[in-house]
Amino acid sequence: MYSLPCTHCDAIIEVSPSQAGDQVRCSSCHQSVQVPKLGDLRQLALVDDAPASGEELASRNETGLAPRLGLVVLGLIATAALLTAGYTGLRWALVKVEHSTESHLSELRENYPMLSSAELIREYEDMEKNELELIQPYSYQVTQDEKDHWGRIAMVASTILLLAVLGTIFVARSWRSPTPST
Repeated sequence: MYSLPCTHCDAIIEVSPSQAGDQVRCSSCHQSVQVPKLGDLRQLALVDDAPASGEELASRNETGLAPRLGLVVLGLIATAALLTAGYTGLRWALVKVEHSTESHLSELRENYPMLSSAELIREYEDMEKNELELIQPYSYQVTQDEKDHWGRIAMVASTILLLAVLGTIFVARSWRSPTPST
């Protein structure tokens, strides 16, 4: 309930927010008084509250630097994370992996029965001469590793984006919520 002064006799009329824009009768002079709109009504003192000093009113209307700075920093982090997630997600989607270990092994299984005896002997001699450990991975493994790398970066950036957006919402809500003064 808000304290609305009567325009005729300066008596205090208790007005609820639902009466904004209506007319009420003053209990002292019985004249009709126009209730201001809700935005103007909220500028009036509350019935339960003691009159606030000018310093208290200024502190209620003034916002601190911390919430503003928090919103700016979290907004910049969210923007950077969005751009990073978009770029790396696009890179992940554009990397095509033609083969996998399974397809490579299935090709070998299909091709070995078709080889002649001389080719099989040469293949066996190459296996004996060369070590079993590969010096470098197959090209399809390198491509798959690159795709996995872009995917991991996109997931991390998306997680940071989500956390930054949630943090921004939290800071905005705590900034806008009224804090009771003691």
